[in-house]
Amino acid sequence: MSVNPSLDHAHKERAKGLLNQGRLENARELLAALCGEDQRDIEIWSLYIAANGYLGRFEDVVSSCRKVLEIEADYLPALNSLASALAALQRYDEAAVEFATLLRLAPDNPVVLGNYGHALFLMGRVAEARSALEDAVRIQPHYAEARYNLATLLEQSGHPEDALREYEQAATLKPGLPSLNDRINRLKNSGVTGNS
Repeated sequence: MSVNPSLDHAHKERAKGLLNQGRLENARELLAALCGEDQRDIEIWSLYIAANGYLGRFEDVVSSCRKVLEIEADYLPALNSLASALAALQRYDEAAVEFATLLRLAPDNPVVLGNYGHALFLMGRVAEARSALEDAVRIQPHYAEARYNLATLLEQSGHPEDALREYEQAATLKPGLPSLNDRINRLKNSGVTGNS
């Protein structure tokens, strides 16, 4: 533990500010130092996990999540980040184990279902992925990322009209999602009709 709690708080707030400004590498460096000082501060570890996730440093996400889970075994954000990072690393068997734990703890959590659906899609388990993503959207209709992932799945599995409808919903909810307008325009230019 650091000798000066107010300095630790100031550093934590500085790290949050760096994350909000998109200065991810700077935030990551500061958070790594803070994690070294206070090995049991879950908030610092969570911020460090987020910075690594945004930077695509999924091995660091995995190791950091495991440290958090040593502190609090059922900490949902760490379990969710761990499962998603393992899926991103194509370590699907490990991801499946973590998602099973998550679903046992939070079966109706739309973020868990959305991430689980995305991971299932990456694994090629399309029917299960669709079901999980549809459940996420049913529980939280304004969950733009789940709609976007559902649209991608629908488009790639031969349901362009449904995909366009979901893309348009996602665009209404969160216009800045990656390649969203390109995907909508591509479908419309191919003759698919949606909500518009």
